[in-house]
Amino acid sequence: MNDETTERLLDGLILLASRSPSPHNTQPWSPHIVRDGADPVPTVEVCVVPSRTLPAGDPSFRDVVLALGGWVESFAIGAAEAGYDAEVEALPQLSRLEELPLTGPADAAMPVLRLRLVPRLAAKAGGGHSSQGARAGTDATRGDAAAHPVDESAAPRPFTADDVRERAVYRGRLIGHPATWDDLSDVDLPPWLTLRRLDDRAMAYLSRLGIAFTASRPSIAKELLHWLRLDPAHPNYTKDGMTDTMLGVPAPLARLAAPATRWRSIRNPLLGVAGVVGRTAESLERARTLRPLALSLAESQDESPTHLVLVANARLAALDDGPRITAAMDSRIGVAEPDALEAGRALQRLWLHAHTRGLVVSPHSELIDSPLAHGLLRKRLSLGRSDVALSVFSAGVAAGAVQRSPRLTDARPARARTATPRPTAAPR
Repeated sequence: MNDETTERLLDGLILLASRSPSPHNTQPWSPHIVRDGADPVPTVEVCVVPSRTLPAGDPSFRDVVLALGGWVESFAIGAAEAGYDAEVEALPQLSRLEELPLTGPADAAMPVLRLRLVPRLAAKAGGGHSSQGARAGTDATRGDAAAHPVDESAAPRPFTADDVRERAVYRGRLIGHPATWDDLSDVDLPPWLTLRRLDDRAMAYLSRLGIAFTASRPSIAKELLHWLRLDPAHPNYTKDGMTDTMLGVPAPLARLAAPATRWRSIRNPLLGVAGVVGRTAESLERARTLRPLALSLAESQDESPTHLVLVANARLAALDDGPRITAAMDSRIGVAEPDALEAGRALQRLWLHAHTRGLVVSPHSELIDSPLAHGLLRKRLSLGRSDVALSVFSAGVAAGAVQRSPRLTDARPARARTATPRPTAAPR
């Protein structure tokens, strides 16, 4: 494959990966094709856009790293469909996201990830590089770059590029289908990741606490309003953020609330009222008690959505390796950032697993964002000291029409991009 063909393929994979989920649909990634003078094969470097992170709601960058993992997995799925493995390298900057400014564009000299396409036959011949190795982001020996990709029938793929494009989030009523989660062989969860079940009562209770926490913290509530798109007249309505149709907000109500997302004179008094209501709700909800988890799960109705928590064990992820355990302890996420990246890849596979069985998901990051809800969630699931709850979501069959979320790349056709030289002074 010549350089022009490689760049065209990379550009198409970047376009595909843009359909990956992200918190508030912020799309915090900034990928670009790079050519290094010492290596004739173009690569993709991914930077983080500071103005597309959530400093108030996601200060640990947990959701950003998970979103980057989803982006990598989508890229890798498209690459596999073309007969290639995606060799992923997590760069040091991934573990230093707190050094990013609060706002501004991406800095091409500070990439967090580097991806390279490797023909699948060459990857196997060059040292047993497997798809699991690519998912883990480990170093892989590259074989003969002139080798041809393997025949598609020799490497079955559970998910396709069309699955990535068509997967969607749904915020309305979900009808449960718990049998979907009995067999996760297509997801290939690493041994240090587990999927825990949460009961309906606890989910409703903890979600209320999380929403009250968001409302009671002006900086977080303001950040949320910034990413709401409640009126088609909003300049970014077709680009990013959460639209009224995505959230299932009736059009009259959305138009009534839209000015609060754009006008400070309306927004600030509204945030003041929301703060009082949120703090009151938090105080009232603290005293509530729940039935034991096993009993509550047994009482769940078949039509209820399935509530799931993706949990990582930091010690198992580090394989009892001292430096990796230290990296996990230093990370504000609770696991080392490269492991959180891998968890993001697994989370994307879980959501694609649901999609291929006719289900949709609804994320509930508020259960982890709220310290009170997070603490009660850990107690509810009997999580140990090394266990880290990374993501909470509900899954089921959508009771209504599922709306497609906008993307910055929706109006941009797949085309070859000019490769840019790698900055010589870029920190590594």
